[in-house]
Amino acid sequence: MGTRRRLLACGAAVLAPGWARAEAAASAPASGTLVLVNTVYPPLVNPKGHASGEGIDIEIAREALKRGGHAGDIEIQWVPWKRALFMLERGMADFTTTVNYSTERDRFLRWSSSYRAGKNYHFYTRSGTGRKLERLHDLRGLRLAVSAGYIYPQPVLEQVDGHIEYARDVGTAVQLVERGRADVVIVTALVGLWEVRHLGLVGRLDRQPLQHFNPEPTFM
Repeated sequence: MGTRRRLLACGAAVLAPGWARAEAAASAPASGTLVLVNTVYPPLVNPKGHASGEGIDIEIAREALKRGGHAGDIEIQWVPWKRALFMLERGMADFTTTVNYSTERDRFLRWSSSYRAGKNYHFYTRSGTGRKLERLHDLRGLRLAVSAGYIYPQPVLEQVDGHIEYARDVGTAVQLVERGRADVVIVTALVGLWEVRHLGLVGRLDRQPLQHFNPEPTFM
């Protein structure tokens, strides 16, 4: 619990000045309801009513906005990530969390200071296939399951050469492998482990030795 509190405090301290400047520049009101749109991404963004709370990134966002001067409510809407980006682009939501930078997204998003550096990706395959993935080139010829709208490391995508199966969210991507519609799924470490356990797929999917670290920062 102490580590979690330090993480929240640190993240909020970094983000608050950026949010305060953004609000001042846009003459945004300090009260009223802001719409936060995101996809379920535990333990960073938890499902509604989850026993452990809203998730670390949602709590960071609340604290950052509070320190930036916002005294109103925050309405959270959980949708598939591709839908979340659509809502942000069309002005149907005010902000999100747990997002990576791209020039395409830069057209319609303003960025906070980064509050997390990098993420570690794991790879899961169906149990009993005999596959062993240790290096990126072991992905060649395999069908890779991904979540639509996410940004994945280019070195990984280059290896599968377009053999990609898109899913609406992380859980659905994991299920594509279990059902034989994809050979391997790429997931961030914590989220992937949560989904495998939540879906009851422990023992039916194998986590491969292959890992890939992406140093790109996370924003809201």
